[in-house]
Amino acid sequence: MKHNFTLNIDATHVDTYDNIRCTVFTLTESATHVTHFDNIRKAAFTLAEVLITLGIIGIVAAMTMPTLIANYKNKVLVNQAKNSYSLLSNALMLSKSRNGYDSYGDLFNSAHTNDEIIDILSKDLKMVKICKENQGGCWKWKTKYSKKTYRNGKTVYQDLTKKSSAVLSDGSVVMLNTFNHNGDCNWVHSYNKVDDKGNPVKDGNGNNIVINNPETRCGHIIIDVNGAKGPNQLDADTWDIGVYPQYIGTKGALKFLNSDKLEYENYQEGEE
Repeated sequence: MKHNFTLNIDATHVDTYDNIRCTVFTLTESATHVTHFDNIRKAAFTLAEVLITLGIIGIVAAMTMPTLIANYKNKVLVNQAKNSYSLLSNALMLSKSRNGYDSYGDLFNSAHTNDEIIDILSKDLKMVKICKENQGGCWKWKTKYSKKTYRNGKTVYQDLTKKSSAVLSDGSVVMLNTFNHNGDCNWVHSYNKVDDKGNPVKDGNGNNIVINNPETRCGHIIIDVNGAKGPNQLDADTWDIGVYPQYIGTKGALKFLNSDKLEYENYQEGEE
């Protein structure tokens, strides 16, 4: 229902009390204000409703927080990997130019020991500690492979603790290894064929089957971007970077250069 009215000249204000209906009126020139009270029901929650809502929020948080935390950690590791890769690339290019090398094969070859290569790179790569081969002290932990890797039926880690290595100024740790070639970076990688559990595969005469793969890497550098801090695993915080005659990386693109997603499988040493 609608009410129409007009205030006379000596009216000061109008009070209206209305539940639902709309009141329409016209004020004269001497009116000063209008006060309007609506009897509107205020909403409220019961204790049970509040507890149910909090419970739902808690369940959702418990389901999503681990994923959010993991994604954040991966993002940090990827950024560290990109920074480390940039440092290594620049150091190798500077070293190549400084020493007049035609290719990285002039540095990574059988004429240089791993310790000598570390010393040469230290001129262009900020190192706070250098550890000679078989001395240890820089790479103090075992490193997990990217996926479960077996040897003789049990999972294993990679032991880099006695390799030529160095601690860099940003806290990352590098180790390197040159391969057996004369500078052209052409050599053959020979290894025994194994089954899914790391057991040697034999031929009909009971001899190990040997795989021979042609290689074009001059050497490789492994870097753990956050040092002793976990997870200490390849393709997580640790990266194996090949050194080729004119570039460093892999035959394909390094994963962290194109994606923030890390792919690795957590496992423990000694699993069957």
